[in-house]
Amino acid sequence: MRFRFEMDGETYSKNKESFKRLLAKHGLRWRGTLERPFWASGIERVTAVFDRDQEKDALRSATLLWESAKKSPLLEDLKAWAWQVGGRAQQDAAPSAEQVTDEVEAALRSWDFVWKPNVDWLKAQGRPKEWIEADVRRWKQRRQERRRELMGKATD
Repeated sequence: MRFRFEMDGETYSKNKESFKRLLAKHGLRWRGTLERPFWASGIERVTAVFDRDQEKDALRSATLLWESAKKSPLLEDLKAWAWQVGGRAQQDAAPSAEQVTDEVEAALRSWDFVWKPNVDWLKAQGRPKEWIEADVRRWKQRRQERRRELMGKATD
């Protein structure tokens, strides 16, 4: 389940401390990066998307996306907070299976670039055939684990 909270940048900037206190009260902790800010707990996550005017160094708008398997007290508190500060809240549609699959496949291509054994290079280096086969089996197993992990994150 997803809910989207949208507000102008000035509104978010004035009220971001109360937003962060609300997240902390419900046990969400900072898990993101400056490029992809998000807060999470074991059962729910809030992701922020900021539209900034780089020239003026000002925030134009803020979109906060709450995600969880079911409604929670945090969702109700976020709705109340958004209403109080002048933001808009709406239920958001989950991504389609096709979107999820495309995102996962793109992430796996990048993962493969780093982790997939280069069989030809290993043969040229004189690595035993059994070892190469073991490397490939291990890579396939880890790739399946990575796929499951990515699919789980995308459908949360």
